[in-house]
Amino acid sequence: MGFWGTYIVARAANPLTELAALRPSIGDISWHGRGADGWQAVRVHRGPDGWASPDLPAAWEATLRALMGQAGSPVLAAVVLDSDGAQLIGYSPEEGRWGGWFMVDSIIGHIDPEGWRYTYWDDNDEPYTEDDETYLPRHQAVVNRLSTAAGPPGPAAAPAAVAWAAVAGRKPNPTAVATVLDGRDIFCEDLFFTLLTALGVPHLAGLDAQHTR
Repeated sequence: MGFWGTYIVARAANPLTELAALRPSIGDISWHGRGADGWQAVRVHRGPDGWASPDLPAAWEATLRALMGQAGSPVLAAVVLDSDGAQLIGYSPEEGRWGGWFMVDSIIGHIDPEGWRYTYWDDNDEPYTEDDETYLPRHQAVVNRLSTAAGPPGPAAAPAAVAWAAVAGRKPNPTAVATVLDGRDIFCEDLFFTLLTALGVPHLAGLDAQHTR
């Protein structure tokens, strides 16, 4: 069974768990990682209140904006769905909001069932799936909607991610950022931490050595 939850990363002088924006989620935080220069991450089971909202951008992103103000730095979140993919959400005072996706094809039906191929049963109760002619246009329409509302999938989000990192005072590797955004992994959480490295965010370590579990 995969992981359902949200990773939130920011730089702050105080522990992220003590900031008012995350205080309502404290009971659901199962990992708190720390790195150099005040960089921190928390793992929230499921996520802040409203995290599963079908609206994009979701109302719960107000939590990220509040956290940005309280931490005094840009913030980045990954909303992980069953470890099969994730929505990326970043905020910074200068660049505003940016978004992207890891492995959106694997999670698109969790967000909008129209994005997955339908399965039917024939008269002999044997399953069969719809053909590409009907499925692909519907699937692409969902991808287009997600891209417009929340951010493009794959490496198309790389320039915005790199700009976020630069504003955050990091030295990102644009090629590595694009590569990881286009990558695949059994656990997309691993892609997220690889992305943090590509963005120049210091290594984050906590009591839980296995950040993906």
